[in-house]
Amino acid sequence: MIGKAVDNKSLCEMRHSAAKSHEKDSNYKNATSGSFFTVMLLIISLALAVRLFFLEPTRVDGESMFPTLYNNERVLVDKTAYWFDTPDRGDIVICYYPGYTETCVKRVIAVGGETVEVRNGRVLINGSPLGEQEYWNDIMDSDMPAQVVPEGCIFVMGDNRNYSKDSRFASVGPIPLNRVTGRVLVSFWPLKYARSF
Repeated sequence: MIGKAVDNKSLCEMRHSAAKSHEKDSNYKNATSGSFFTVMLLIISLALAVRLFFLEPTRVDGESMFPTLYNNERVLVDKTAYWFDTPDRGDIVICYYPGYTETCVKRVIAVGGETVEVRNGRVLINGSPLGEQEYWNDIMDSDMPAQVVPEGCIFVMGDNRNYSKDSRFASVGPIPLNRVTGRVLVSFWPLKYARSF
């Protein structure tokens, strides 16, 4: 009888231990599923913050930056590039034209205080030819009288000069720096055109 009582006691302890173990498993499963959703929420929040404040994928619309960028090419824009700096000549930027709601991708040709003109189909900055052979080797269809780019503005053009609406047009003009949203870092799609700038 005493042996049976011990066996029953052992059996009770085993059942109690198994119940506790099962309870721990349930708590663990609940904790890990909660952790999974917390981690997923964190990842999504981080991705949204990066896109909103730091990097933004953008689609090139049109042929105005050909041959540097192609229509429908996807680029990644560094939205922090000009937080503590200003655009440099040659940068490819995303900007809003005054009075327009859609962004444009263009190249910075001149910065505030510089004189820009188009003479005999060639761009001159402060009277000297702009070194642009790596992305433009043609002659522009029309000239433009010299003008000084106002401080706090940039003068932009598309690389496909004869097919670009840009700062040469009175309806666009120089772009205020607060209308520049970022600098193009890389082209990532299609993969065959992937490169950095």
